[in-house]
Amino acid sequence: MDRFVSPLVALLTSFSSAAADVVARPQWEKHLEERGVRGTFVLLEPANDRYLVVNESRAKQGFIPASTFKIPNALIGLEVGSICDEKEVFRWDGKPKLHAEWERDQTLATGMKYSCVWMFQEVARRTGKERMKEWLTRLEYGNQDMRGGIDLFWLQGSLRISAMQQVDFLRRLAEGELPMTQRSQRLVREVLILEKTSSYTLYGKTGTSGQINNPVAWWVGWIERKGKPSAYFAMNYMPRPKMAYEERFAIARAILAEAGALPLPPS
Repeated sequence: MDRFVSPLVALLTSFSSAAADVVARPQWEKHLEERGVRGTFVLLEPANDRYLVVNESRAKQGFIPASTFKIPNALIGLEVGSICDEKEVFRWDGKPKLHAEWERDQTLATGMKYSCVWMFQEVARRTGKERMKEWLTRLEYGNQDMRGGIDLFWLQGSLRISAMQQVDFLRRLAEGELPMTQRSQRLVREVLILEKTSSYTLYGKTGTSGQINNPVAWWVGWIERKGKPSAYFAMNYMPRPKMAYEERFAIARAILAEAGALPLPPS
């Protein structure tokens, strides 16, 4: 009985999401400006049924998901058997890779932690175009456009998703409301944990596209307190040349702290 969300629950959920207020937070833009970038930040507060947004027009604009697509890729892979379980080992082919962490065998946990592109390209190839398209439609993930090749469409192809859509997708995953097994959703939630403290658990995934015409840096995730999601977030911006990967965390954490969603970061 827990395999799928009932149509009635899904319908009520979509109405609830659509009815949520969108409140501008232009004061948070300073955290992006201090790093010399322009972008958007979306924070969904489920308790208050509202989105707090920096740059609403950009928040609704679709961008290539890059490695944030590893989240639905893993979910679909688990659902169709392209990933057997969290213990399956994906063997490194012994060839040099972009990062040292990729030059080893991978599991679901390490592949997500180190954002291992070659592993998730293999997952996508195993899934295949037809099943991938079917599941992107079921999940209502972004524009569902797979042009660009089965192992590249989310990296340099035509797939696009907005920050608002990222937040809504994560909410359904965190609450176990995606139209797939609870097992698949639970296993992916577990490998997205970045921090676990006595007061909160932080889940998240980054993504970076180096496309010349429209580069984008992402950080998406959610925060759980007392066993329940308390905030969902998605940030993207156009990075400066040679901008440090870690700067996205400083920007987002400053905003999340100002919103009261996370403790103040160390000075």
